[in-house]
Amino acid sequence: MARPSSSSAGAPESRAASIAPKAKRALYRWLPPDRIAIAVRTAIAAMVALAIGAALPDGLSDYAYAAPLGAFITVGTTFFTIARAALQQALGLVLGAALGMAMLWIDIPALAKIGIIGAVGVVLQGAATLGIGASVVPVVAVLVILFGGADPDGYATGYVGQFTLGLVVGVLVNALARPPLWDREAHRRINSAVLELAERFEELADTLRGEWPPEREDWAGWGAELEGWVDALADDVREARESRRLNPRAKFRPHDVERDAEAVAALRAVVHRAIDVLDALSSAAWAEPVAVSIDEAERQVAADAIDALAAHLRAWEELDGIEQASDASAKAIDALYEEAVTRARPESGLAAVVFALRAIRSRIDREAASAASQVQSP
Repeated sequence: MARPSSSSAGAPESRAASIAPKAKRALYRWLPPDRIAIAVRTAIAAMVALAIGAALPDGLSDYAYAAPLGAFITVGTTFFTIARAALQQALGLVLGAALGMAMLWIDIPALAKIGIIGAVGVVLQGAATLGIGASVVPVVAVLVILFGGADPDGYATGYVGQFTLGLVVGVLVNALARPPLWDREAHRRINSAVLELAERFEELADTLRGEWPPEREDWAGWGAELEGWVDALADDVREARESRRLNPRAKFRPHDVERDAEAVAALRAVVHRAIDVLDALSSAAWAEPVAVSIDEAERQVAADAIDALAAHLRAWEELDGIEQASDASAKAIDALYEEAVTRARPESGLAAVVFALRAIRSRIDREAASAASQVQSP
């Protein structure tokens, strides 16, 4: 009796095994844990706000529907942004109610009132203090005019009070329900970016050691991608800094965000000089953007120097063996310099490469030394 083929028997299992990780990644992309946590906090805040609003006396409970509306907008990625948005919304509510009351007192046609409200709303959007709160000013003003009826004061007080109650409840729930901190995540992404940049350097070195001009052309356009990395990291650090502001958890989890900001600045400088290297080498390969010459022997020495810088980057990320990596990088770059000056040719592109590599090495040394001193300090 023939044995079933192992490949055919295992095909369903292998397909299932390959589909599961993809499904997990897709689910994580559409429903990340952070978004779920925000949704849960928002739902809790809305229910609590409605319960409190409905229990208020003296007719205020008639406007309890506005309390969860306030809770719904206390959503954000950091506690500081949530608190700031809530304060801005509260200011906007008060200004909108005052504007609506003023329009009721002024005896002018309804069209003129709407025009004034719209104009004031647009003007207030330029006020940095109000921020997103400026958008609710004309809305609340129109609501007071339309639904205030015989008791516009009571409507304005009830609506604004309940909405503000929802804002306060939302802020308190976010303060108590483990407000997120993004500092460690930002730090991890910076470390990952340093390692990825080291890998790019190693790929470039391998390209220089291969056939020339190389068939692979994508490395010549890495510049925009690398700059995008740095911009994204800068955004991560800004969000990490915001996540610690007014966050009670920050007192129990110290982290130096400014150290991360300095690391991103160092990476930006490294990327800037790396682009100079890419431009020089692509010019040697395809005479774009300008025609320069780098022969085979020079490419081999340049590859060694770039490889040494990759090792230097890894030592910076690990904060281990920095001095040895720096010395090895200096020797490799000096060897490239010697190659350039002993075979001086007007069309050579090595001078630009040597300058950029030395600048990269110097920047890594300064940042690594600063990071090491921070680790050693009490």
